[in-house]
Amino acid sequence: MPQTPQGGGARHLHAALTALQQQHLPEAAGAAADALDAFSAEGDATGAAAAHQVLAMVAAGRGDLRTAMAHVDAAIPLREQTGDHEGLASLFQERFELSLAAGDVPAARHALLKQKAAHERAGDREGVAHASHQLAQILLQEGQIDAAEALAQEAIFALEGPQGARGRSALHLLLANVEVARGQAEKGVRHAREALELARSARFRPGEIDALQQIGTLHAAMGEFVAGRRALEEALVGRELLKDLEGRAQALRELATLEFAAGEVEAGFERLDYAVRTLRETNNFVGEVTMLQLVQAFADEHGDVALGDKAGREMIEAAARTEDAEAIAAAHFAMASRLAGAGDLVGARNSFSAAHALQNQAGQIHEAAVSLGMMGQVAAAMGDPAGVAMMRESLVALDGLGSEAADALRPILVEAEAAFSSPDPS
Repeated sequence: MPQTPQGGGARHLHAALTALQQQHLPEAAGAAADALDAFSAEGDATGAAAAHQVLAMVAAGRGDLRTAMAHVDAAIPLREQTGDHEGLASLFQERFELSLAAGDVPAARHALLKQKAAHERAGDREGVAHASHQLAQILLQEGQIDAAEALAQEAIFALEGPQGARGRSALHLLLANVEVARGQAEKGVRHAREALELARSARFRPGEIDALQQIGTLHAAMGEFVAGRRALEEALVGRELLKDLEGRAQALRELATLEFAAGEVEAGFERLDYAVRTLRETNNFVGEVTMLQLVQAFADEHGDVALGDKAGREMIEAAARTEDAEAIAAAHFAMASRLAGAGDLVGARNSFSAAHALQNQAGQIHEAAVSLGMMGQVAAAMGDPAGVAMMRESLVALDGLGSEAADALRPILVEAEAAFSSPDPS
């Protein structure tokens, strides 16, 4: 939260911050805009930067990432002008988060480099370590393993002493992931155990549980199911005691994966069912969809058609709760493909039709064309000549988009046209 400066615009800024804390976004935006006008007229760079930061928070709260980034970018030179390195670091953290939310990883990485430099100029070792940790995570995701390790080690050094135990614990968990990326699971376990000891020394229970879950997951990946289960069950109890429902769902997922690998299929499905119910309880419908996809995959792998179909239906219901047309369409498309494979052509046609309508609504031109082509194939298989017209329309759209899906549809259309004695469209 930006600091409130003393001056003519302070009253407006205070009102903006109060409204923001109460989630009254229109009032916060109006007061912050008034504050910005006042501070700009007074030549108060500190106040203007703070007003821009509040306006960025309001825009982000509305989901307007572009406007939020524009306000952050306007505040950055103002903070540079005043030499407020800590304030500058805060802005670069915000820029990092906004860039990540927008899917712009290069911009997010650049913001972290700037944030790290600002913390270094301020002499803030903890801030340097925090920025290095975030940057190392991005580098690891990009496959820059050695660079990620070097940054993590640098951050550990910056956090020497008992006060830095929590931060060092989190960094050792990152180093565990570095070793996993190298295929060195045993070394990963050693880092995770170091993280566990550091968290315990700091009496930091959430860090302890994170480390236990990492240890259990790594043991399970190495086929050491007894050790893996012991650590994961301890982590699960910890999540329950902390009422960390999101964490509980992830621990259940890891335990289920272990149990499937160990041949304990019924126990694995019970864990996943509990995980799905947990995510539904937290209204994390996106997570619920993802977990149901896992249920469906394991059900198919183990030949449980009824459970797979049930997971598919629940997936559509969960996607509907997200109110995201793209997610709902994807769930209908997945169910349609499943029904077509099982020979339920009527059900498949209806589900492909639902997916197609939603994809058109969401502006997913390519996906809508694919769904139309699939619907046409199902209709043709049912003996309905309208399927040929659907496939033709789909092929025109896919060709126009330069899609490889057109090459797969073309011979199917030719065969259907011959079957229905339709003239060649050319």
